[in-house]
Amino acid sequence: MGSAPRERFGDHFRTATASERRRFVADLWTARGWETTLEDTRVVARRGSQTRRIAVVSGGWFGLRPTVPDDADVVVALTDISSAAARVVSVDELYEQVRYGLPADVGNRLVETHFGESFDDMSHPSSTRVSVLGSSRSAVVVLAAVALLVAAIVATAGVPGVVPGLGASPEMAQSTPTATPTPDPTPTPEPRSIAPGVTTAGIENATLLADAHRQAVSNESYQWTLGYFESIAGDEIGREVETIRVEEPHVYVSEVHRVSWAGLRAYPRPTASEDSYADGTTRYARRPNEPDGIAARVLDPAVLDGPGRQATRAERYVVWYLSTEQSRVVNSTVEDGVEVYRIEGSGNDFPRSRDYEFVAFVDETGFVRSMRVTYETRDGLGITVWSEYDSVGNTSVEPPLWVLRASQTTPE
Repeated sequence: MGSAPRERFGDHFRTATASERRRFVADLWTARGWETTLEDTRVVARRGSQTRRIAVVSGGWFGLRPTVPDDADVVVALTDISSAAARVVSVDELYEQVRYGLPADVGNRLVETHFGESFDDMSHPSSTRVSVLGSSRSAVVVLAAVALLVAAIVATAGVPGVVPGLGASPEMAQSTPTATPTPDPTPTPEPRSIAPGVTTAGIENATLLADAHRQAVSNESYQWTLGYFESIAGDEIGREVETIRVEEPHVYVSEVHRVSWAGLRAYPRPTASEDSYADGTTRYARRPNEPDGIAARVLDPAVLDGPGRQATRAERYVVWYLSTEQSRVVNSTVEDGVEVYRIEGSGNDFPRSRDYEFVAFVDETGFVRSMRVTYETRDGLGITVWSEYDSVGNTSVEPPLWVLRASQTTPE
């Protein structure tokens, strides 16, 4: 039982998106007395004359060893790595800093804010769920007892000599108290708008939010990562991860990494089916079925002034994944001078799902910086989708090698 919180903490931290992990690390350093900011993919912590640039690195692709950034003073690593230039903090050490390096209430509040449960909940995950939700039989018993209690109180409320309550006796007799006026309830403030389509009550209009997101990304360069995972009974059976680098709306490169042990089963998937490259006038697709492996398409001049293919895709996904029955704004932080809101939601029939939940970070302009979606299909297939933006305003694009090779001609 003593190892349960450590394991649960590690599971939460490893399954979080890269931006969620950076925000957790920033809040931890803030709780330890540092002033922190998020600058691109680094957490920068300052205290007095000291400055620490903190990187959070995960495992490399397909078992490759992850690299340690040259500009990092501290590296929080999800896997075993070593560095002569930076201090390496493992997930276990991170747990120790939160659990034992902070006051108990501060550490509990930190993990509960980011992961949805405190250390006490992590110690008894199953009993916590039962105590909150209960079994159907227990719920019926409790409701029946509450009903009897309410009936007893109502029946005895006006009887002299009997104190309203359970087990009243003659020894407890007293005169009926004089009724006191009930104060007027405090009016609930009306939800106010905090971003396009979003109020303090949650996401009110996902279409409006998606439109604002499209406008935000169509005017910036960025790196966009889309991840898609399938699992059965918690065991992963396949994944696709697409990395898209966009310099301008019609200048981009997309690369898809695919790993599958039994074949990916669910549709639709947000990830692309092919690698692609666009240079502003022509779009190239890497297709094994083509004679030379590449298909070239001239971009339609009628849409060259539009938001671009990637911005349009992003708009569609915001509507797909964030149109839920329930959502709420959990908290907010300021990043690079912009207010960013953490929003959680549940209850979405797309695509024919159950147990649907999402977490999204949306700034005041409507830019959906990252989101993570989990659900289960009707045939029991577990799905996880995540989207994340990095290097905003600082991304350039070069033709990939497969395009350069195809353009080369053999000299006579």
